Formats: sequence, C-alpha cells, structure tokens
Amino acid sequence: MSDRRTAFDAITKDKPTLAGFLRSLPCIEAPWDAAFQKRYCSSCTAENCDACANEQFRNNPEWWLSLPAAEVEQ
Repeated sequence: MSDRRTAFDAITKDKPTLAGFLRSLPCIEAPWDAAFQKRYCSSCTAENCDACANEQFRNNPEWWLSLPAAEVEQ
C-alpha cells in the first residue's frame, strides 16, 4: 500500500512540526511576532530587548499556536 499522505498531512502532524515549518518561512513580520509585541512589548519599559524576560516566546510559532484562537484572529 502506498503512502497517500500529503505535504499538509506531514507538516500538520503535530504542533512542533507545524511550528518548525512556520519558523522556516522567510518572512519579516509573522503573526506570532505581532502577538508577542502586543502581549509583551507594548507594556515593557526596558530600553534593550537583549535581556527580554519573555525571550522563550519571541519568534516562537509554537507559543503562538498554543494561544486561544480568539486572541490571534486577524
């Protein structure tokens, strides 16, 4: 029997795989960037982002995929 999985099936098999695919896309402003900036940067008073307390969420599509859909709808 042949494998009939599509590319969609492969990249959406689980959250980490989809997040890895999204992270690999060359884009300047991704939806997870906007969500991060809205949630964390808008109220931040730091002058330098190099020591961001929320670094684990920055540029992190897997974090964004875990947010409630109502928070990320465009």
